[in-house]
Amino acid sequence: MVLLKNMSSKTFFILVFIQTLFGYTIFDHIRDIKNSSSNFVSSYNQDKKVYNFSNPACNSINNKYLYSSLGTHFNGILNTQQLFFNLNTNFLDNLNIAFLRSSIDDINNTTDAWNDNGDGIININEIDYNEISTFNHNTLGLILSKPFVKNNFKLGINSKMSISNLVGKHSFSTSFDLGIYQNIKKINFGLVIKDIFPNTYWTTGKIEKGVSSLIFGSSFNIGSFNASVDLDPFLEEYFIGLEYNYNSLVSVNFSNSTFEKFYLGLLINFEKFSIGYSFALPNQEELGPNQQIILGLNKFF
Repeated sequence: MVLLKNMSSKTFFILVFIQTLFGYTIFDHIRDIKNSSSNFVSSYNQDKKVYNFSNPACNSINNKYLYSSLGTHFNGILNTQQLFFNLNTNFLDNLNIAFLRSSIDDINNTTDAWNDNGDGIININEIDYNEISTFNHNTLGLILSKPFVKNNFKLGINSKMSISNLVGKHSFSTSFDLGIYQNIKKINFGLVIKDIFPNTYWTTGKIEKGVSSLIFGSSFNIGSFNASVDLDPFLEEYFIGLEYNYNSLVSVNFSNSTFEKFYLGLLINFEKFSIGYSFALPNQEELGPNQQIILGLNKFF
């Protein structure tokens, strides 16, 4: 029994922990490492051209660069890839787009490995290791983000869709984010209603309804430093970040939050491209560290 359970206990723990306790979705790893906290709902900087899908109101209307990233999360159990770019055409005016993929690979499937003799108790002689197979849990995600600007007031909408595959079953999920941004006397304020109408439709016929949340944020600059605080008062989650910029060439980000006890991000900007690396330690040691590498093309369009 112990041998059978240990085959996939760690992976199962990760799946249950991040999906049940934290309501994890593929969109939770949307993070431009120019931002110093996990959500940074008050981050708007026209010069930096930041992709901020956490608050669609803070997504720049003039992003003309492309970047992709590769990440490993929870000690390599969860892998992510993402691609961000902007379309500015007569038909699609200033539309920010994110393509996402996440996967947990080689999960042990022990469903057919136990030949029960009828007593309901797992015995080592009842385990057929040849019947232990593996499966992958894959998710593809898409975000269409549209900012609207009038004077100093900014509004934005995210339309989020994802498709998941789990042991031959498939699901389709949809939700929306509504964001607001305002600058008052050099202090930035942001508000996001996250995951509006969150529904997941499974091929089994089951429909799962998610949970919406409300996030407040504020940030301000002191010389080369930027400090930010984000708060979800209903879920009692917080995000605190500090960023240091050196002549717009190098930026270093530190943060901690309800979920992460330590986050460090480093970004180096060159004329035509940028390269960055981030490292994070979750508060729950069982989850293991997260790492991410990004490469951006600064003059793609």
